[in-house]
Amino acid sequence: MVGPALTPAVADAIRRAAERDDVVSAMAAFYEILDAAIAAHEPLCQNRGDCCRFDEYGHNLFVTPLEAAYFLAKHGPSGTTEATGGCPYQIDGRCRARAGRPLGCRVFHCDPNAQTWQSPLTEEHLAKLRALHERLGVPYAYVEWRTMLQALAEAQRKPG
Repeated sequence: MVGPALTPAVADAIRRAAERDDVVSAMAAFYEILDAAIAAHEPLCQNRGDCCRFDEYGHNLFVTPLEAAYFLAKHGPSGTTEATGGCPYQIDGRCRARAGRPLGCRVFHCDPNAQTWQSPLTEEHLAKLRALHERLGVPYAYVEWRTMLQALAEAQRKPG
């Protein structure tokens, strides 16, 4: 699913997955391998958070339910999902959610040298994420980050 909506059933599956030790440990291992692959390219961050200002720079960040579940497990439900044109976790130019940040945040670098490896590495790891969804029995979706955060916040506010 790519689009503006996240069904209540998927939001509920994300919340349940965030409480599962097997999901959290699988995602921690996934990100450890991903981070090592990224580090091998020695990327430079030259814009210091400009990429988090999505609207200003024409960026979109998409995430899967497993990424959202891991984020919830690391950071808990967010009290804030509102951001003026960017990620609500960028505060004073700094990411306040680095431990649970999604694949797109980890892989994207404005370093011109990153252009040769970013897309292949992203596609490779998105395929691995999809396989993890199947193995762990978590429904797969591909949803814009702020849309995902908003849906999870709304689901959190609903009784039951």
